[in-house]
Amino acid sequence: MKHPTSFAALVAVGALVTCPAPSATRMTAQHAAAIRDSVQTTLDAMRRYSAAGQWDSLSGLYANDPDFRWMEQGVVQYRSPTQIREALARVSRTTRIETSYFDTRILALAPGVAAVTTTFHTEFVNEGRPAVEFGGVLDVVFVHREGGWRILLGHSSSRTPTR
Repeated sequence: MKHPTSFAALVAVGALVTCPAPSATRMTAQHAAAIRDSVQTTLDAMRRYSAAGQWDSLSGLYANDPDFRWMEQGVVQYRSPTQIREALARVSRTTRIETSYFDTRILALAPGVAAVTTTFHTEFVNEGRPAVEFGGVLDVVFVHREGGWRILLGHSSSRTPTR
């Protein structure tokens, strides 16, 4: 019998196994709330940058780290923020990516580490006309680095595009 397991749950278990003793990682409720608020602010920035076509700002939200990975549909799609920047450079200057998040859950795993699980709906809009739209689920691990929260790991799975 298969048991559904989310990526965020696997990351949480991994964090618990690899983190220092619980007393070293214990957070107050206020600290966890602050992490959730600041990660939400980063998600909001991602949405704004994509909708405005600010690709340089968007690509700056990915961790420049050798462990960086972004998966799509179960396949490692990008192994570095440089690869994401190269993909964004190929997007038409008139294209905007408009994304809405639903049922977002932000889990403060440890100081400086958070997991996000959400459903989403994305539209690629070109010159004001929707070109492609799709939705699905998104799991992201954020780490706090100098300059703010950065994406270290991400996985997006989507249903078939509707247009």
